Amino acid sequence: MPLELSGVPATELWAKLVALDLDGNVPFSFSKRLARDNGWSLAFAQRVVGEYKKFIYLAATCGHPVTPSDEVDQAWHLHLVYTRSYWEELCGQILGFPLHHGPTKGGAVEGQKFESWYARTMQAYELAFDALPPADIWPPATVRFGEALHFRRVNLRRHYLVPRLRWRPSINPHSWLVGVGTLALVGCSTRLPLNPLNWHGTEFLLLYWSLCLTLIPLAWWLRYKGRGPEDATPELPLSTYELARLAQSGQVVADSALAALAYTGKVALFDKNKIKRATIDPPTEPYERAVWDLINPSGGSTIEQVRRKALYSNVGALQALDESLEAKGLLLSPVTRQRLDKLPWWVTIGLGAFGVVKILVGILRDRPVGWLLASVIVLIFIAQYSRTHLMAWATGRGARLLRETKAHMQKDRQHKSQSPMLVALTVALFGIAELRAIGMEQLADYLAPIYESGDGGSDGSSDGGSGCGSSGCGGCGGCGGD
Repeated sequence: MPLELSGVPATELWAKLVALDLDGNVPFSFSKRLARDNGWSLAFAQRVVGEYKKFIYLAATCGHPVTPSDEVDQAWHLHLVYTRSYWEELCGQILGFPLHHGPTKGGAVEGQKFESWYARTMQAYELAFDALPPADIWPPATVRFGEALHFRRVNLRRHYLVPRLRWRPSINPHSWLVGVGTLALVGCSTRLPLNPLNWHGTEFLLLYWSLCLTLIPLAWWLRYKGRGPEDATPELPLSTYELARLAQSGQVVADSALAALAYTGKVALFDKNKIKRATIDPPTEPYERAVWDLINPSGGSTIEQVRRKALYSNVGALQALDESLEAKGLLLSPVTRQRLDKLPWWVTIGLGAFGVVKILVGILRDRPVGWLLASVIVLIFIAQYSRTHLMAWATGRGARLLRETKAHMQKDRQHKSQSPMLVALTVALFGIAELRAIGMEQLADYLAPIYESGDGGSDGSSDGGSGCGSSGCGGCGGCGGD
């Protein structure tokens, strides 16, 4: 009997997928084989089969690359072994096109790509089925691309399986930081009390500064390496606003669009901080049109209001720029950015907390704490600055592309005629003030206030398939389909 599911779109394609009987009337069915190969219960394997059908539906209908969970990927792998069922019945009769399964090419960029695809798949699932994916089959990305990658095929006649103790720490960047700190403590305390809070001023300051000068640079180095390699960028078709979004942690793309709109006469700037639409046709470029739509037709908008709204994450054209950059391996996914930003932040906060505890101990014991207090204040400033100005953004490849593009424009932009795209890129790569260098002093004067008061930033660091939807997975290291 075909697996019955509820709460799904009532389309002809979905009806055919539900009716697809993978088990058949055989003693050792598809679901039983799937359960045996993965050590699952039969009931769980049958649920996975149902989610696999949902994944196939998404791959065929959502119009962008999709990536399955590891559990769903195991069902996909097994179905590929049933060649007649997969190629003739599923692809030939139900889908009407071949749905290929291609493994990852390896590397950090590929990993980031599949993380982005997985996030988009989860969103598409919720929209298509009006329900959240079951967490035991569709886990968070940290599990999907963490634990799932360590599965191996094991012959139980030759090996015993002993579960690893869960409290045992894994070797990751955080563990290395803890290890280095422990070694520093042990090395410095050979002739001192084991509790560093009992150390006197000079000894503790030497330890504290040593930890700061070791752990903070190490955390930043690990964060830098987490962007991925700065390998050569392949020939990728990039739009002007994709480059603008990639620059300066994405914070200047709105300024770029405003400058281009003002240059072409689509908007008028007046009273130094006001903006209004011009009485001509709206722009056709998607992001410029999104910015143009944010401007009050009556002229009641300020430049800063428009700029701030144009950077909101719910602006569709801005989301499209981010998705395109992530798919091309130039922009880190939100999950990766958050993970990389946490490392130096928590290291700095941890060292600051350590210093604060020692300050309290010193005050209670009537000891001088001036130098330590100054050190903690400096750490607080470092933590705050890194959290607001040094956010991870571009991948290593994206950072290299920005440098090369900037160097190319630096050499050639004086010899090119002005154009809206040149104006937009000049703002994105060199800043508002550089508009003066290409003879646009008035525009630079009008836009300079919002640029100077805006949030700066530094560069931190899929191919979409056809309309039928391409797909990828990470259970075998990450894979894609077309």
